[in-house]
Amino acid sequence: MVREFLFPGRHTGTAVPPLDGGLTPNDALEQQPELAEVAEPEDVLPSTSGLYVTSGNNLFLLQGRQRRLVAELGGDAGPLAAAQDGRILVGVAGIGIVAVTTDGQVEPLVTEVAGDPLRCPTAMAVAADGTVYVTDGSIRHHGQDWVRDLMERNRLGRLVRHDPRTGATTVLADGLAYPSGVTLAPEADSLLVCEAWAHRLSRFALSDPARPTVLRENFPGYPGRISPAANGGYWLAVFALRTQLVEFVLTQRDYVDEMMRTIEPDYWIRPALRGLNSGLEPLQGGQIRKLGVVKPWAPPRSYGLVVRLDECAQPVSSLHSRGGGARHGVTSVRESEGRLLVAVRGGDRVLEVPA
Repeated sequence: MVREFLFPGRHTGTAVPPLDGGLTPNDALEQQPELAEVAEPEDVLPSTSGLYVTSGNNLFLLQGRQRRLVAELGGDAGPLAAAQDGRILVGVAGIGIVAVTTDGQVEPLVTEVAGDPLRCPTAMAVAADGTVYVTDGSIRHHGQDWVRDLMERNRLGRLVRHDPRTGATTVLADGLAYPSGVTLAPEADSLLVCEAWAHRLSRFALSDPARPTVLRENFPGYPGRISPAANGGYWLAVFALRTQLVEFVLTQRDYVDEMMRTIEPDYWIRPALRGLNSGLEPLQGGQIRKLGVVKPWAPPRSYGLVVRLDECAQPVSSLHSRGGGARHGVTSVRESEGRLLVAVRGGDRVLEVPA
């Protein structure tokens, strides 16, 4: 920051923007009602049968207070989508996309594209004609290794299209910085894609996906899954905030290499989905406890954030869980029947928020 001020033009990095306007911090996420306690929920998908939730290697169906195990999958279960034929599509780390019937039968749908395995499905969107669009976060890392992909500053992600009528799967765009969310625009002629490590949201026209248009860049957090809002615009899950410390560390390649070689990943200087409450956890100065309490304005190693975006992908409002809060690591938000369904992976909760 000082170098950028004293020597403009010499600093190649970009300062982390403040949380203001539609992103002004609050404690609204902490105050929302809980729908269910689920261990590390990853994604949620409302249906006429109930609410599907991925957790660990499992796909669950929540029906009121009842929970039914629909299927056990062979890896970390991630993004969800509804296929036209009624099956539930699940992205599974290290495996690809599988289709699950209502009685729990699992069938592989997409396991590779362009000769490379589909290892890291992060989000899916299904068009009216049944075409499935998938973001593949990285061709190198998947599942819990997402943080390694960030530390290596990779751009190994892809935007993929699968046509279930022909079985053809193609790459629409590659070289993306961990694409983590995808949804169709209202006109269905383009896709909105989030790139977590590039901190941006872009529009990919289906007629020319090689030339995306950046809608929002230098986002203050790592944008994740995105879904349409009922009255126009979008809902965005932000799984962690950026900090000046992490941004600086990412520029120090020798330090990062040594840190990754000698220290357990939980204790790296990195964003996280939850706090560890451990004395070994790295802290910034503002995170030091005062009288046993972490101050809300503490620099966030973990954070909870749901953002309402307008049609141009600009933030208009948000719900936060700040430093010291318990609802960190938001990985999914969807609107259904006048409510928001929010997966809080770091807090082991699914929330039901009046939209």
